[in-house]
Amino acid sequence: MTIDKALPYGEAAASFFTRVRAELDSREWRSAARTIEDNWDHFALTEPQVLLDAFTALPSEAFIETPSRLIEVDYLRYVASGAAPHAFRRRFNPAADTPSPDLPLRDRLFGITSRVAAHRSAGRIADAVADAVEARRVLDTADAEETAELRTALPHLTIHWAQALDVGDSPLAALEYEQTCAAAVATGQPRIARRAAASLAWMHAEQGRIHNARTWLDRATGFDVAIDRYDVPLLLAEALIAVDGLDTEKARRHLAAADQFVAGEYWAASLWLHALLSTSPEDIIITETVMTRETRRHVSRAVEPGAHRRQVALARWTLRVRRGTLQTPGGDDDRIPSAIAAERAYRQGRFADAQTVVSRLPKDELPPRLGAAVLLIAAASDLRLGRRDQAVDAFHRAHDMIQHEGLSMVFATIDACALKELAEASGLSVDSAVLQFLHDSTDDPRPAMPSLSRRERQVLALLASGMSNNEMAETLFITVNTLKSTVRNLYKKLGVHDRAEASDLAHRLGLDDGA
Repeated sequence: MTIDKALPYGEAAASFFTRVRAELDSREWRSAARTIEDNWDHFALTEPQVLLDAFTALPSEAFIETPSRLIEVDYLRYVASGAAPHAFRRRFNPAADTPSPDLPLRDRLFGITSRVAAHRSAGRIADAVADAVEARRVLDTADAEETAELRTALPHLTIHWAQALDVGDSPLAALEYEQTCAAAVATGQPRIARRAAASLAWMHAEQGRIHNARTWLDRATGFDVAIDRYDVPLLLAEALIAVDGLDTEKARRHLAAADQFVAGEYWAASLWLHALLSTSPEDIIITETVMTRETRRHVSRAVEPGAHRRQVALARWTLRVRRGTLQTPGGDDDRIPSAIAAERAYRQGRFADAQTVVSRLPKDELPPRLGAAVLLIAAASDLRLGRRDQAVDAFHRAHDMIQHEGLSMVFATIDACALKELAEASGLSVDSAVLQFLHDSTDDPRPAMPSLSRRERQVLALLASGMSNNEMAETLFITVNTLKSTVRNLYKKLGVHDRAEASDLAHRLGLDDGA
């Protein structure tokens, strides 16, 4: 297959088109179609003509097999034509940047969806969410006859709205996915239906609502379509459920299957799962390297509030727990960083601080995964503070939540010693496989520390810095004798015998940053 039409593409577009042409020349039209789909978000607004030329170069079998491609071609013709974009823009109010009411419904929805995709691709998540909400409003208030004419095309639009809402952590995302799935089923489009169901399965799995996740997984796998890149959320949901059940071998199989495809919107979710499965020093190093590369590639998305930033924070948190270095990452002033700060305080022996942080979180309003983790931190902190009744109550609630949803991995939020004590104090059982996993998941288990004063934490951090006694005393504005007395008390509290052991413990617990 050769195409002799020369067009003034940019360098990236020309490279993309050359690849498509090479795949067509090799009679690999399905590979060419996947390449076009993979690059939709990149070129749909910036260089729609190259996508249009690539689509129209596909053989007729591509459109017989997937009729929705005709909708994509129709849209690209509209955007790429010399007159249509100009006329389209004229119908918009430049000040408000919203569609004029006299614009046909098809044009209004295609236009707004185009903006949704462009904002999402550029990492402008809040703008993408706002446009997705506007698109749904326009559809819901449209004339029924106009809506009926778009019946087949709508699932291909609403899936974009759902994804934007999903990435933006909007509570409307689940409903949009459900509506997309139902519309796709009603119009005989199983691939879109499976895509929406798989995305819903991941949403529920991430939040710890495992029963709901399984329901949508069953629905997604019930559609008889070949596996493709849109099954990444399905595979990630399967992997996360396996992690929760401590079946790491099964989890790795599903994650490896997901890794065969470009992660797309799920790049940060994939990082988090890799972090959860990093149980050896080698795994941790590899995952940290991949994380650095991926966050640089997706920097605009990684810094915007929403699912990507939250999942990157979760991945970093998980790796720091694996390493035993609990430093509070930068990020949103919301629930995830608060939970990270609470665990850090708990691991460092600042039990009152941990309790203060978790007391500010609306535990009854948190999704099961995060809610159970916060309750475990509260229980373990109360236990160390001698508040047995409060500890038992919090542990009961956490245990019920974990058992109900099958979130065994969440028990790793606290150390095995505290978990055993809480189980005994509450009369509840914890599967021996869970305790074994907690012991085996790291070569460097981190016991919870006794409560240290601010001065003792300062001394511990300085011990790890390698300063001499004179230098430390000078830094703290105290005498050497006072310093030595503090060090002796510190050794006793920590159960260590010398500076080397104390320094090692400081590094393991993240206290070498002076916290």
